[in-house]
Amino acid sequence: MSLEVHALGHRYGSVTALQELSLRIEDGEILAVLGPSGSGKTTLLEILAGLLPPAEGEVLLDGQVISRAGWALPPERRNIGFVFQDFALWPHMTVEETIAFPLAMRHLPAAERRERVAQVLELVQLEGYGRRYPHELSGGQRQRVAIARALAPHPGMVLLDEPMSNLDARLRERMRAQIAQALRHEGVTAVYVTHDRVEALAVADRIAILNAGRLVQVGSPEELYLRPRTAFTATFLGPAALVPAQVVARSGSGRVEIETSTGVTAVALAPDACSVGQAGTWLLRPEHVRLAADGGLHEGEVPLEAVVASAAYLGSHWQLDLQIAGRPELDLVCHHAERVAPGSGVRLSVDPEGTWFMP
Repeated sequence: MSLEVHALGHRYGSVTALQELSLRIEDGEILAVLGPSGSGKTTLLEILAGLLPPAEGEVLLDGQVISRAGWALPPERRNIGFVFQDFALWPHMTVEETIAFPLAMRHLPAAERRERVAQVLELVQLEGYGRRYPHELSGGQRQRVAIARALAPHPGMVLLDEPMSNLDARLRERMRAQIAQALRHEGVTAVYVTHDRVEALAVADRIAILNAGRLVQVGSPEELYLRPRTAFTATFLGPAALVPAQVVARSGSGRVEIETSTGVTAVALAPDACSVGQAGTWLLRPEHVRLAADGGLHEGEVPLEAVVASAAYLGSHWQLDLQIAGRPELDLVCHHAERVAPGSGVRLSVDPEGTWFMP
């Protein structure tokens, strides 16, 4: 199923939850909807599910209008599965009964129900758990039951509302791949709502970033992380330093030569429309930077002076929070093998090859 959203808007009293949101989701695509609390993610999901009619705009499923201002086709007529944040499993039903329930509602013969239940249990790696009740399952197992129930009736689309928010960090990491694998195996279109950037980057074919009810940017994980259009996108997808800069020359191959507010000259990737004299921001991420003490400057690298604001041990490395040129507004994260005392001045080596200039 493909889905189109045209100029969607919704309000709760005087609070605007969504405004002028337009988006297309292709058949078989996994789209992550990413944003902070209050950005409109859940409202969008409820409108797509048919739980809430929009105040403005319309939603089309395979070219047919299923929602418009003040009206929504009922959820049971949309062929859309839903995975709730709290899983919403019935405590009095076994795993098999839970998964078979939507099939029974569609009046499938008992033999077909049993066959399909066995298929999705194998898909989510829960063979042998069919006779158990929810209280006899771990959090990750309950989550997989919820996914199996959503996939069992062969929906054209599945909506997932923060499906891993109730799991611990280690389990979330393991479950990301399993969820993506199950969705792709079934060839189902999916909208995956989350506030976790790592989940979105790992699971999705494309990511739509929302803020204050507006669509900020949509694109592949690589595009949004490496070539964001706004400071919000850049910082929401990971640690980033945003250094004011100006284009002083075009360098060809999609690059520009820039001069930063700290007096450094560097070459960075940039949009084709950038012109000499244009002001913007130089985007630096932790992978672009190392302490020069690790071996001095390599060919093509650019030096930066910074002050260590704090240091935290994260197991595989020390995370140093830095202030470029001692300026608090130019904060940058750097990974280092050893602790450096807060307050220390350090010299950084920046590999500008993958850095990005945002007009």
